[in-house]
Amino acid sequence: MAKFKPSQANIKRMFTKLRIIVNTDDGEEDYDTTWYPNGFASNQISIGHDGTGSNDAGLRFLRPLLPNNVKITKAILRVKSAVNSTKRPIWTIKGIKQPSTLSFDSTHRPSQQPKTTATVAWVPGADWVLNTWYESPDIKSIIQEIIDQTEFTNKAIGIVIEDNASPSNNYENIWDFNSGAANAPQLILTIEPDL
Repeated sequence: MAKFKPSQANIKRMFTKLRIIVNTDDGEEDYDTTWYPNGFASNQISIGHDGTGSNDAGLRFLRPLLPNNVKITKAILRVKSAVNSTKRPIWTIKGIKQPSTLSFDSTHRPSQQPKTTATVAWVPGADWVLNTWYESPDIKSIIQEIIDQTEFTNKAIGIVIEDNASPSNNYENIWDFNSGAANAPQLILTIEPDL
């Protein structure tokens, strides 16, 4: 019987799951003015328009450990719903274009950071169910732009989910790291290193 030999493509493909691993690496920015490192309330991050203004999420993933000359073939954000919802926000995902994203705080809010040219629209089009994981569209162009910087240090990748003119009172709530590490947002990369 012949032995199974994986194809070269399968040998080269790897998966990396990055998680929020400290409290300061996710939170909510309201109205481009105020940073809440634990979400606005109940360890939840609201993204969209809350009836008063726009709310954005800042996410920072530490130590990606990506090989040199890596090609990102797929990148997906996963977030866990903190409430049952029938709302319909409109979002834009952007990367923070720094060699290593700084920790978020009141003086380093997501709105103040340089962003990638690449952006991806995310329009959750169905009702969300409490404690269910939801995935973004593919954001590989954003991640590739971040890691292609010659100064990229492999220490931190920053992502922002911004409100993009959602109708008033249309937002989703996701769990923040403080609700429990297992609930925190994830970044899942499929990569093909240059071996």
